[in-house]
Amino acid sequence: MANKKTHSWGWTIFWLIIFWPVGLFMLIKKLSTDKSAMMGDKTNKLAIVGWVLVAFGAIGFIGGISDGEPGSMIVALLFLAGGILVLRKATATKKLAEKYKRYIQIVVNQRETNIDTIASAVGLPYNTVIYDLEQMIDIGYLKDAYIHQTNHEIVMKGTSEQPVCEQNFAFVQGAPGGSVESKAVSCPGCGAYNTVIVGRVTECEYCGTPMS
Repeated sequence: MANKKTHSWGWTIFWLIIFWPVGLFMLIKKLSTDKSAMMGDKTNKLAIVGWVLVAFGAIGFIGGISDGEPGSMIVALLFLAGGILVLRKATATKKLAEKYKRYIQIVVNQRETNIDTIASAVGLPYNTVIYDLEQMIDIGYLKDAYIHQTNHEIVMKGTSEQPVCEQNFAFVQGAPGGSVESKAVSCPGCGAYNTVIVGRVTECEYCGTPMS
């Protein structure tokens, strides 16, 4: 799946605060279509928004009880519910991102393809690892990869057996009469090593996070 760009985080957070049902819908859509969204530090900001909604709801509910206004209490409960949902989504997304980063470290950076070995490294059952890797392939984190059930391995098409971080990089021919330098850079989002051209900004081939 391509790393589609949707609405900005600013608009998502705006609607989470103003009218959380719309904001929550935008949040779920963004996390499902923008691979870099899950891998960044946005989950911490979402947790802050969740706590803000919970605080608004708690204060409003207490105020509604004091004033004896059922309408205010209902609105406050809606804010509380929205805050709790946002917090749960942020927590679940953060846990899933950390799991995916572990797989990327093993499969992409260390070039480990044996699923039994991967399962042992992450401490999860074989079938769970199969499911997780298939999800990552479907989403696009491990594009052009597939599971070879008979050999118990994940096959990464078009990749070298040597880890990117251990390959030697030097000047390569660029434009006529000149050359460019390439090097290995760890993605600030998912942690995967990418080959990038020095001085150019590019997107991580695994999660789409801008890097240079």
